[in-house]
Amino acid sequence: MRKGSGPLPLSDHGAIRHALEAGTAPMGLADILHALGLPLSLKAQLRAVLHEMALAGALATLPPGRLKAITGLPEMVRVTVGHLRSDGCAYAHQSHTPDTSILLVSGLSDGTFLLPGDEVLVRLRPCTARNRLREGRPIRLLSRQIKSFPAHLTACCFQADTTCLATFEPCDGRIDLTVTVKVPQENAFFTALKPGVIALLDAAAPQAGKNAPFAMTRILGNCDAPGMAATLSILTHTLPENFTPESEAQAHLASQRPATLETAGRRDLSDLPLVTIDDETAQDFDDAIWAEETAEGFHLVIAIADVSHYVPEGSTLDQEARIRGNSVYLPGHVLPMLPESLSAGACSLKPHEDRLCVYVDLTLNADGQCVSGHLGRALMRSAARLTYRQVQAELDGHDDAAFSLAKLPPALLSTLAKAAAALRQEAVSRGERSENTHAPDAYSIEFDQVGYPVAFTPRPQGLAEDIVARFMIAANRFVADFMRQNSVQGMFRGHAAPKAGQQGRRVPAYYSPVAALHHGLALPAYAHFTSPIRRYADLVTHRAVIATLESTSLPYPSEDDTAAESGLQKMQILHALAGHLHFTERRAASATLACQNRLAALFLRPLCGHAMTAYVTGTTRSAVTLTLTKTGTPSLLFRSALPDDSGLYDDSHTTHAPQRSEATLQPGCMLSVVLRATNPARGTLTLAADSHAR
Repeated sequence: MRKGSGPLPLSDHGAIRHALEAGTAPMGLADILHALGLPLSLKAQLRAVLHEMALAGALATLPPGRLKAITGLPEMVRVTVGHLRSDGCAYAHQSHTPDTSILLVSGLSDGTFLLPGDEVLVRLRPCTARNRLREGRPIRLLSRQIKSFPAHLTACCFQADTTCLATFEPCDGRIDLTVTVKVPQENAFFTALKPGVIALLDAAAPQAGKNAPFAMTRILGNCDAPGMAATLSILTHTLPENFTPESEAQAHLASQRPATLETAGRRDLSDLPLVTIDDETAQDFDDAIWAEETAEGFHLVIAIADVSHYVPEGSTLDQEARIRGNSVYLPGHVLPMLPESLSAGACSLKPHEDRLCVYVDLTLNADGQCVSGHLGRALMRSAARLTYRQVQAELDGHDDAAFSLAKLPPALLSTLAKAAAALRQEAVSRGERSENTHAPDAYSIEFDQVGYPVAFTPRPQGLAEDIVARFMIAANRFVADFMRQNSVQGMFRGHAAPKAGQQGRRVPAYYSPVAALHHGLALPAYAHFTSPIRRYADLVTHRAVIATLESTSLPYPSEDDTAAESGLQKMQILHALAGHLHFTERRAASATLACQNRLAALFLRPLCGHAMTAYVTGTTRSAVTLTLTKTGTPSLLFRSALPDDSGLYDDSHTTHAPQRSEATLQPGCMLSVVLRATNPARGTLTLAADSHAR
């Protein structure tokens, strides 16, 4: 309560907002006036001021439930546009309820075109029925994530006045409507207007007398051009592509300092024959492994690139890595989290080159249980760069293994396999769910010399891949236990158990500054530590662990009150960072899948009219979700395309005997479908049921 300075005028919106933001408990008119030191006789005036503040969006950022029900106060919320329907309406969601949609029943009054990612102030309509989709009317555009978007030219209509009405279909799957742009003959892009062209459309400011506020700003090329699939995925997901000159300079400078000059306080592992095992195309080698058999079991060393040494916290380089959140691996194209001079240079554990690392040294018993272990910083030198295919060939006893083991201990690979088997057996005994463990992309895509996809090959999940996965899980598990036991404020990886009735559904893992159960791995705590070149969460964990190991100055003063306050601030920062990393992780996965889908549509285009097999992954009210066995990519078979003799949609009978086609709609069942059309620009397929399949 304010004392000694007289009553605060209600015109001071800042003071009212400050009072509302000072806590989380529900506040009504009386509570607000009491907090401001004002008499209760001002309730009517306060209600009018709150109404004015709500319309201005000043109350939209308050936590849910902070304001008690106040008669006549409009319900204003900040939402993010997620999907645009063909009728022009949009679906949006609030940040704290991303799974709850709000239907925007109109556009903005000034004619501004809403795009996915836009943050909008919305006035909600009263809720008229339980569980009904909430509706709202956009009031004001608050921020815009993207201004332009790629679109596929589907039709050209040349007019008598020497203009062209170009009809575009946005390449972004979140935009379902078509766009018409009037292009005059004097426009530089006029002669390039042909069906199949991809153009960049700009959502320009609305102009009087114009129905669609769009302008064509660039021609990207044809939808089937080499590299177009990756380009469209980058544009539609707004992925950061280029680094600033300052961050590039910082990375280059950091990469020039020889690792051998930074050996103070580090263990020398350069004589240990650590090896990296990755895909053939990998350039950023995060981890190297080694193992030996002991009388009691196994001795393991997992070395991880010491990225934190090269990327100072708070630097421009660090800020750019944080924004990206992770590297994005599109088929045939990589967007690294760090500049190449670090990601594929000084940080990458290349063979026969000195590298700085953080290591996990573990002692296992014969059953794969960790008996002891410790962490530290070291200097290492990888003895060999191996690929999954090479390691698998050697373990299978093939004589044509395309690499030399002359400089490696003869039993190294077999020892790695034995140690991995012990770790796998321990995982099974503790209850690990195999469907939620390491699951890389199911198919690899091969390109010809021009850049067109020529083959979709199932990626083998052999022993070589399992060796690396088991060693990484062991290191991550040990680090998570270390963090929990030492109360380290870092980033954990949680995975909730499926809710009742949702068994069989894939539950996504998440980041959190608080240790939580990882249901898939059946572990009480887990963290990401082994990929700091490509995941920012791992870099955060490295910094927290290293600060604890080296007993450096704490991130807050030692005084109890100040320490508690700073510790709370640190936890709030980590919570916000966890949410951001969850977003960047989903964005990367979505962009990768979108690129694969576009390449599959291009690859399958010559097969239109042919039958192919798919397995059912689920059903919705309007469609059956499928995965094609030829490409491993998902698609939809709309219920309207199913055969009429299925009996599923015949309303003339109240009951009917189950038909064979009903069984084929169960998840996991194989189905024969006919490919009718492909759309490489959006990465979609048009399928129909194969009427000849029985």
